[in-house]
Amino acid sequence: MKRVTIYTILLGTVLLVLSCGGSDDAPGPVPILQNEAPAIPKLVFPSDNVTCTSVDLEFAWNTTTDPDGDTVSYVIEIAAESGFTAVLFTAVTSEAKRVFDLEKGITYYWRVKSRDDKGNDSGYSEVQSFFTEPEAAINTIPTVPEVVSPGLGERVSPTNITLDWEASDPDNDNVTYDIYFGTSASPSLIEEGITDSQLEVTVSSSTIYYWRVVVKDSNQNATMGQVWNFRTE
Repeated sequence: MKRVTIYTILLGTVLLVLSCGGSDDAPGPVPILQNEAPAIPKLVFPSDNVTCTSVDLEFAWNTTTDPDGDTVSYVIEIAAESGFTAVLFTAVTSEAKRVFDLEKGITYYWRVKSRDDKGNDSGYSEVQSFFTEPEAAINTIPTVPEVVSPGLGERVSPTNITLDWEASDPDNDNVTYDIYFGTSASPSLIEEGITDSQLEVTVSSSTIYYWRVVVKDSNQNATMGQVWNFRTE
């Protein structure tokens, strides 16, 4: 009788140990995925060390992407000194552009950072500076460039396309052009400081292309044109 009792106790102990010991195949803790910040924007206009008109000046930068697919907005800051200890203008916008009405005859500094809808901020872009023309301007800025071809929204054959535009300078200064081109609505700089008002580009079929022109005169005054687009067949 004692042997049966001892055997029963030992068997119960073994079963209890096995039931509490768990299994090597038991799932571990679920890893927590880190939400990452979006990419840093690249500034487009005003470009560095140019003189600009101070009336409704449009700032532009390239759109960025977020590694987690989150919605991205942008924080722009404008100051009168490179350290940004006192920010004069700031805004949060969902577009890669923003218009500010600035004062005349001042050197401004500006930068932009990206922000996703989870509250993660990228680092700031590079800092660029520009000067707004004074009240009694000795030299005026170039005219806003106008598109020649392809026309706005025009459908063209998928081959080499010649971008053609017109611009002038009221003071008859020599002018150069910076060309922004690509499939993004905020096109990237592809040519800088060219003297011809035409540029040949290679395109693919069934694609919408966007482009814009920045005109600079020999006194470092600059004017940015609007974004134009065309579609290939």
